[in-house]
Amino acid sequence: MSDLEQQEKFKQCFIELMKGVVPERKDEVLKLWEHYNPKIVIKNNNKLTLEATRSEIRVDLKIIDVFWLIGFSGWKAIETYIPSVITAASFNYRIFDELIKDEGLDDVERTYKERIKAAELFIEGNSSIEDIWPPDIPKISSPGDDIDDVEYEAAYDLTTSALGFALFHEFRHVMLDQNGERHDVRAEEELACDVWAREFLTAKIATYASSKSFDYQTVLQRRSMSFVLAVLILHEITPVWDRGGNCDYFSVAERIKSIIFNTQLEDNSHFWSFSAAVLIGICRMKHISFNPEPMSAKELTMFLVELV
Repeated sequence: MSDLEQQEKFKQCFIELMKGVVPERKDEVLKLWEHYNPKIVIKNNNKLTLEATRSEIRVDLKIIDVFWLIGFSGWKAIETYIPSVITAASFNYRIFDELIKDEGLDDVERTYKERIKAAELFIEGNSSIEDIWPPDIPKISSPGDDIDDVEYEAAYDLTTSALGFALFHEFRHVMLDQNGERHDVRAEEELACDVWAREFLTAKIATYASSKSFDYQTVLQRRSMSFVLAVLILHEITPVWDRGGNCDYFSVAERIKSIIFNTQLEDNSHFWSFSAAVLIGICRMKHISFNPEPMSAKELTMFLVELV
């Protein structure tokens, strides 16, 4: 396959993925691609590359594997930490005490940490994808229809959406560049692209939910959970020394807030339990101590964000 054929193949894959993430706006997605028409440049240099210019979106195949691996690993945070989050919130207990009392936590947490650690080794270039890929995680080329496990079908769906979120973020850079609207401060543009991607993916959910006879909150919750997975991936691919922010990016905590906090989800939404579970996973992987007073899952999410 020639480079041009490969570029066209990936371009069509990205268009279909973005349409699938926000089906109620698929016509708008096509019009955006027709108008701005960025070239897709595929690299295989074993570097974490996902970036955009006026005319190109550059992607290294490694980052696609990283999204997939961390996305599915992040889903494991549900069975690992959500029982403690729900119990603590329901009975006004401290989350720290509930984690200690969970007799089965050690085994499932070990699996979760091993998954994230494998991803980190792959990111750092210390392992090949063949060496670290867990046998129970489907390859990215596997169609969702081949998955007959409900949990993994959900993980597949959310991970695909997380990758879609990242592509919308990069596409916004293309739009700003071609429109002559690039920000003077790159960090501000990065945050603006996060917000634009989130808004594009949620602005017309009510229309979609109504047309499919779905519950609005349920659809919003599912899409917002994919943003949480995107947040986890963002955290893991950001070098430790840059997580507090630099001249090009705001801190990971600030980007998390911009992506998941400005939401119309109800305070009792399962989204907050999932968010808290993912953030607990980050804290425990990084040996960040926390022992807050009893609080709701939403309050716990907001508390933990300040720690990462």
